[in-house]
Amino acid sequence: MTGISAAEDANTTPFNERALELEETGPDTYMSVDLWQPSGNRGVFGGQVIGQALSAAGKTINGPFRCNSVHCYFLAAGTNTQMITYKVRRVRQGTSYCSRLVVAKQGDRVIFMAMASFQRPEPSVLSHQYTMPRVPPPESLVSREAYMRNQKERLNNGPVDEAKIAEYGSLPVESRAVPMPKDKRGLPINAIWLRAKGDMSELGHVHHQCMLAYASDFALLSTAIKPFEMDAPDARYKLSMLVSLDHSVWFHEPFRADEWLLYVMESPRSASGRGLAVGRIYSRDGVLVASTAQEGVARGTDSEPDQKTLEFRNSVAKL
Repeated sequence: MTGISAAEDANTTPFNERALELEETGPDTYMSVDLWQPSGNRGVFGGQVIGQALSAAGKTINGPFRCNSVHCYFLAAGTNTQMITYKVRRVRQGTSYCSRLVVAKQGDRVIFMAMASFQRPEPSVLSHQYTMPRVPPPESLVSREAYMRNQKERLNNGPVDEAKIAEYGSLPVESRAVPMPKDKRGLPINAIWLRAKGDMSELGHVHHQCMLAYASDFALLSTAIKPFEMDAPDARYKLSMLVSLDHSVWFHEPFRADEWLLYVMESPRSASGRGLAVGRIYSRDGVLVASTAQEGVARGTDSEPDQKTLEFRNSVAKL
């Protein structure tokens, strides 16, 4: 999908809320109705759990409050054979801020916890942000599914997995990878355009925040292993585990999740069996609307161990 206009690329199909849909089962208690476990993964998609947990918290909020941050811990892998129950505790209800603790369980096992903060909107004379990097517009880039197919063919590291490509094509979020300049390849940086599939104009801001929380889990942690270039058939490093430990999202400004957002990611450090990645999410007009951070287990093997640390200079601002 390249060389088309923004009008031709407009998001006009109905939005499917099922990925974030919850059923109320008791006071401040909700249950998922859909869980996606990516093929080959040890558990359900973490972004969906984050989005559903934030949705559960939002259902206990009254008035004009909007989520300003959510901080999550993945305690155990969830399965798609049993729905998740989200229990919300109303920790604090203030005039400017309120807090909610969400505990997610499958059966008697706690698999996830989140603390969400909500703020009453207020004006501020103190405002600054990092400038959005200059990258190609999303209309000039290929879809995630086409990119996955092209990468397989370019690297020649096995047959194209059409079932996996179809699986990703069925998700409620679409993305388009921003190609890295040659001098940036192999650096711990990444960038994608993303948006929810379908028109969300009739939905409240909490729906847009939950959808972005869902989408924020795509590609973030994998930025921490980009320097090791594991995709090549003769790669020196081989990945053995990459799973989330925690994930945070800070919401700075209102936005539309069904409009293109630029997700810029970098990893300042991988060490001790863990990788850290941080992200910035911009609206198309250059406003920094959200920031993210994620740490996860990152384990691999090295066919030529030398114990040296790879070092890089920060290059995100010059994509």
